[in-house]
Amino acid sequence: MDDRKPDLVEVMKQAGVEVPTRGNRANVMVRCPFHHDTGRPNMSISLHAGLFHCFRCDRGGDVYDFEGLLIYGDAWNNRDPEMFKEVLRRLEVLDVPLVDVKPPPPPKELTRGIAQVLALASRVYHLALMSEAGGEARKYLRLRRIDIDAMRRFRIGYASQGAIVGALAGYPPELRQGAELAGLFVRNERDEPREWLIGRIVFPDVSRNGTVRHMIGRSLERSASLKYLSLGGLPKTIWGLGDVSRNKPVILTESIIDAVNLRQMGLQGAAVNGTGIAGYLLPGLGKVPVLVLLPQNDSAGREAVARWKEKLPKARILEHAFSEGEKDLNDQVAACGMERTADLIRQSIVKVGVEIEVGN
Repeated sequence: MDDRKPDLVEVMKQAGVEVPTRGNRANVMVRCPFHHDTGRPNMSISLHAGLFHCFRCDRGGDVYDFEGLLIYGDAWNNRDPEMFKEVLRRLEVLDVPLVDVKPPPPPKELTRGIAQVLALASRVYHLALMSEAGGEARKYLRLRRIDIDAMRRFRIGYASQGAIVGALAGYPPELRQGAELAGLFVRNERDEPREWLIGRIVFPDVSRNGTVRHMIGRSLERSASLKYLSLGGLPKTIWGLGDVSRNKPVILTESIIDAVNLRQMGLQGAAVNGTGIAGYLLPGLGKVPVLVLLPQNDSAGREAVARWKEKLPKARILEHAFSEGEKDLNDQVAACGMERTADLIRQSIVKVGVEIEVGN
């Protein structure tokens, strides 16, 4: 898949946003054009990943979301085909260059430091989730049918205010530098660090040997314009793919919540964290012997899975039965319960010719 997109910075400049000189920085702060942004700038741009996020109004996304918010405001829905076509048309008129949005891998000499700081952040965030500070986050997760055992099993966390800053205070400078290179922090106009995932539920992507490969932050608000944030300093991963068994089917979904639910059912869930799969992730997925694609219950979800299938021809698409009002697997879990949904998923897997053991 093509990892290039219209240059977010150039699109922002044409919209009247003043973007400071990049230099060697991975992130810059600008004034948010979607609310009355005075004082310190509230919007961060991740230059490598081509993403923006406003810490004040919580609007964010990629270049398509930026243009969509300019056109449609809060009515913007990146899963609406007609809206998306109009955004593509407007961007074509702007005639801005395409840029590679694949984040560069960390330099080899910093790999160990970045791994150390991700492990530390994972522990700190998990402790915050289990503390008083994480009360609302735990409540949200329970509403999504993710219980305490699952929170512990998957090392889910919560990015509470100042947690990582305090944890890193006594560590050597190279570890703090690793945190910035990974994208755990961005710098404001005063060159002060600000936590990228602040106020979000954190899902670490952990490999079989226990190494934290990446982190994804989920907003507590289901209606948030930017539900998920990943660390802009690291290449993206497929959540959960690093610890799967090769002799059992892997079920690939858009949503990390759905993937966690699948794992609670005893199945091997993995998540793209969106509708697009970066080209550099395809070889890893192609090595999975039995890959099953689970679309969300809307046209955008089915279209996304059809695109995945084009690049992963050996994968099989589940024609899973949803009831009216269930937009994804988690909605079905909420409506039918974990055991009943697990039975339905297993039936769908068998229908596409995949053998699966009970308790798989």
